[in-house]
This record gives sequence, structure tokens and C-alpha cells, in this order.
Amino acid sequence: PDKLFTVHGLWPSNSNGNDPEYCKAPPYHTIKTILRTQLVINLAE
Repeated sequence: PDKLFTVHGLWPSNSNGNDPEYCKAPPYHTIKTILRTQLVINLAE
């Protein structure tokens, strides 16, 4: 267990000390299109 770690908070920190919050999520159809395109590219390689 000493080699385990937890990733928490995968968001950028701004240099002025303020962290982004209440970010608008991209529409589902955009994510679906991106994933489908990436899959096609990866399969072609």
C-alpha cells in the first residue's frame, strides 16, 4: 500500500491565486464526437 496515491482536483490553478470554479461542461455531443474521432485515428495507426 505504500505505493498507492490519490489524484484529487484535476483542474488548473491560476497564477493569481484564484482557482476556476463553476466551469461550464462541454455538451455531451461534443465529447462524443471527440472520442469517436480519436478512436478512428488510433485504429488507423
